[in-house]
Amino acid sequence: MTRSYVKPQPGVQTLKNLPPSTPEDIRRIAAQAGLRLPDALMNELIQSYPAFEAMVRRLPRARLKFDEPAHHCA
Repeated sequence: MTRSYVKPQPGVQTLKNLPPSTPEDIRRIAAQAGLRLPDALMNELIQSYPAFEAMVRRLPRARLKFDEPAHHCA
């Protein structure tokens, strides 16, 4: 049985509705991060980034500090 201590709230903010990043966006993000990748690795990053991006965009935003289960007293 899975137990969650975080109460679901209506209207949880996520980034699921944003359009996916284009290959040019991914190249720009990599450049801003200081990554200088060979073409083969950049192409691999561009191919794998949509799965990573979709996963990260499903994470709830705007949570309070006390939503973390470690901050609850039993």
